[in-house]
Amino acid sequence: MIRKEFPDGWAVCKVAEAGDAISGQQKTPAASLAPEQYPYLRVANVFDDEIDLSDLATMNFSSEAREKYRLKDGDVLLCEGQSRELVGRAAVYRGELEELFFQNSIIRFRPHKEILPEYALLVFRAYQKEGVFSQIAKATTNIAHLGLNRFKSLPFPIPPRAIQELLADTARVFQERVDTARHVLAESVPDLDFLVRNFRDQVIIGDRDPEEESFPSEADPSWVTAAEAVAPDAPIVYGILQPGPDVEDGTGVPYVQQQDLQNGEVTEGQLRNTSVAVHEKFSRSAIASGDVLLGIIRNTRVAVVPPELDGGNINRGIARLRPREDLESEYLAHWLSSHWVQGWLSDRMRGIDMPGLNLRDVRQLPVPIPKVTEQRRQVNLINQVVDKANEARAALVESQQHLLKTEVLTIAGLAYGDLARTISQSLSNSMTGVETQNLVNRMLERQSSVKAPAKKKTSQVRKTGEMSAEGGVANADNLLQILKSSGGRISPAELYRSMRLEDDAVDDFYALLRDLSKDGRIDIDRPDDELVFVTIGAPS
Repeated sequence: MIRKEFPDGWAVCKVAEAGDAISGQQKTPAASLAPEQYPYLRVANVFDDEIDLSDLATMNFSSEAREKYRLKDGDVLLCEGQSRELVGRAAVYRGELEELFFQNSIIRFRPHKEILPEYALLVFRAYQKEGVFSQIAKATTNIAHLGLNRFKSLPFPIPPRAIQELLADTARVFQERVDTARHVLAESVPDLDFLVRNFRDQVIIGDRDPEEESFPSEADPSWVTAAEAVAPDAPIVYGILQPGPDVEDGTGVPYVQQQDLQNGEVTEGQLRNTSVAVHEKFSRSAIASGDVLLGIIRNTRVAVVPPELDGGNINRGIARLRPREDLESEYLAHWLSSHWVQGWLSDRMRGIDMPGLNLRDVRQLPVPIPKVTEQRRQVNLINQVVDKANEARAALVESQQHLLKTEVLTIAGLAYGDLARTISQSLSNSMTGVETQNLVNRMLERQSSVKAPAKKKTSQVRKTGEMSAEGGVANADNLLQILKSSGGRISPAELYRSMRLEDDAVDDFYALLRDLSKDGRIDIDRPDDELVFVTIGAPS
């Protein structure tokens, strides 16, 4: 049973009492092959606070199913099946398409009118980020399932409508800033890589065009092929074809795979180990400290073998280049990492599903070999920039992690935590307890009426601004008259009391405030974090 501490004065009900929650239609071969196809949302379309409509799948929905599963503006959608850390990922549908439905991997929560959709989204995002959904989810293989009934049984906090709106608006402003910061941080990493590549190319290549350089001759020995840039007794080779099962008893030999080449280094912590027998069978591809490794399948990452891996091996996705005596390892690694070489290698990739380089092409790669002193000078310049870039990259990663933690804490804080308590207390004059209890009572009455339909009552349909003040119903003329008589400035709580509204008119009251505010007939003035006033709008 999930228990949460919600702000004092708030009411609490179950998710099932706060709105209608259902799962979507299951996809079947018959639905996929039927002539009439309709677009629907699946997990691949629902992200955190975002719905992607660029890639919609289709299937058939009967007329009854279309009525049941058609999405409406304000529906909150949650991923029912997802990895455990992402299960319950939620977003609000904004009615972008005239007809759109949803699959059974999605839960649709349609809040009752007492609950603001944006506030419901805030609560569910907080549940997802704090791990509430993952805690109740049931896992099968790699997929965790939220479960409709488990979801409907969760507690749902209910602040007054005015507080719901303020919390949701605050969360929206915060999220926009987070998204902007996240975008800037994400874009900064490739920008760093671009700067490093450009600087490296300028240092090593300058204004020369490697395609026009002549290959080794007595007149021009400065350019050679890669096959001639390696030690005579260590030709360019790739590694083990089938390393076999991982040896974990301490007797194995570590070998490097492509995924182990990261940011110009070999990530030793995750290396796998093959048997001594397999290693000896492929002794020709054994690696030594200072060897340069080049990825040749899918990517062409580069790294220099550290002393700790002397005597190890590589798999078939990596080519080993052991520099000859007059060629510095770091210089060769920088050359292979240059923008020009990476483009040269990419142009020679073959294959679609698993593009790769032929070693024959690698051996033909042009390699400039200046004097060793010049190589070291260039390496020193490039390393200074690379070190600074790595420091900046580490700072960016740390900032991304900090931003993520801040997002989790703030979203939960605004949904029902300390921030929500502070905001709720600052609006303590808005009859919090009475309003929230009325909200709960009306939702419970609605639930009861579904189970046992009450007798029909004759009701009169009214439009906003045309509601009668008699019987305690919100009325625009009455509201504006009271506002003028108060001097054009009054708190929402005092205005509510002065209108002598019935208890169940709370939602109509705040809906009327929103409509009049949009029309410019009133303004909402917040002089500080604690006070809120309704004022007469500026004449247009």
